[in-house]
Amino acid sequence: MSNRLVVGVNTAFSPEATEVGSAHQAPDLDAVPGEDAPTDVAIGAIEPAVQWAVDYAAPHHDEIELAHVLEETRAFLPKGIRGELLLAAEHQLRDEANRIMAANPLLRVHSTVLEGSPVDELTDRAAEAELLVIGTHSLKRFSNLIFSTRAAQIVSRASVSVVIIPVEPRDVGSGIVVGVDGSPASLAAVEFAAAEADRHGESLRVVFAWRVPAPWTIATIEVDWPVEPEDSDRMLLAESVAGLPEKYPDLQVTLDMNAALPVDALIGAAFGARMLVVGTHGRKGFARFWLGSVSHQLILAMPCPLAIVRSGAGTGTGTGAGAGVGSGA
Repeated sequence: MSNRLVVGVNTAFSPEATEVGSAHQAPDLDAVPGEDAPTDVAIGAIEPAVQWAVDYAAPHHDEIELAHVLEETRAFLPKGIRGELLLAAEHQLRDEANRIMAANPLLRVHSTVLEGSPVDELTDRAAEAELLVIGTHSLKRFSNLIFSTRAAQIVSRASVSVVIIPVEPRDVGSGIVVGVDGSPASLAAVEFAAAEADRHGESLRVVFAWRVPAPWTIATIEVDWPVEPEDSDRMLLAESVAGLPEKYPDLQVTLDMNAALPVDALIGAAFGARMLVVGTHGRKGFARFWLGSVSHQLILAMPCPLAIVRSGAGTGTGTGAGAGVGSGA
């Protein structure tokens, strides 16, 4: 695990076009190849993700890599146009890297432009890092649906923890919310969340949703669903934060037993928060309640920045974290 941040930068569909050379217009990547294909690119759509990565890396003096992926679907552009896109992206990323280093002299920042699938290229690039950070691109509902699917694919394939930062302008929230279910993955999520809350000097809210989702079945039987959490649930929640007072003596921790389904409890708790954190077991799917459908709903709803922490991966708690900020997703 290196102390390198791989920052994936989306240089297309920026809501605020950035000049590249003499170009002044954001690109239209739905243009007809050979007729009105784009020759300029603009960073801006994932700027919040880049900024989050810089803020995260700065205390550890981590190395940052800005990475942009030219998608395979664009490979059918005429060779000259594709070459112009690659050169423009390289130019743009170098400028962004220089800007970051000028503002943060202790950070080392470099850039790379890749071709292929954003899911494959970004996850491969971040394989030896600690975090892969991706940013949303569009305020349009349809684009968000596409993004949520791709983001879920990135989360599923990544061997590292993934942080997703929304692009929409919004006030920065306060406090970190983390979901727990007693699994090793959720314990790793608690550690990540506690470190983030301590870094910002804010509170940590630990949520346990004890209502079990009803099974999909055609059977019609009467079931006495629990109306109160069991003692084992309360013990699980308490054990999830064991050791935090010693490690973070100034951290304010709130335990929340929520009589709701996990996705409802987490989305409700996360509105107004700085970040929502959940855990995952990796390619075997989300631990216990953190099913794929739940992760997808969290990605689609995005009530605030979302961190999906992988069990066994580093958590960026001051040990020289590597993070990949991915876009083109």
